[in-house]
Amino acid sequence: MAHMMLLAAGPGEKLQETLGAEIGSLFFLAVIFISLTLFWKRAFTAFIGFALFAMLVSVFIFQPELISSLGSDGFRWLFEAYLE
Repeated sequence: MAHMMLLAAGPGEKLQETLGAEIGSLFFLAVIFISLTLFWKRAFTAFIGFALFAMLVSVFIFQPELISSLGSDGFRWLFEAYLE
């Protein structure tokens, strides 16, 4: 069934389905390599900064729907008195 859905999908969806996991693995490998290099050089401040940056970028790239739902929930929480 999933194979039939993939055949009916557009070219962008096909590309995302087939290359999404590979790109994620390559990104994770690059993050590990850079983190180990910074840790080995004892650049702990740069290591922590890069780790936080990598976490933020990975969430924006691989789970954008999470960011949009957090934004809308946060907006609703902050301004619920004005919305009523």
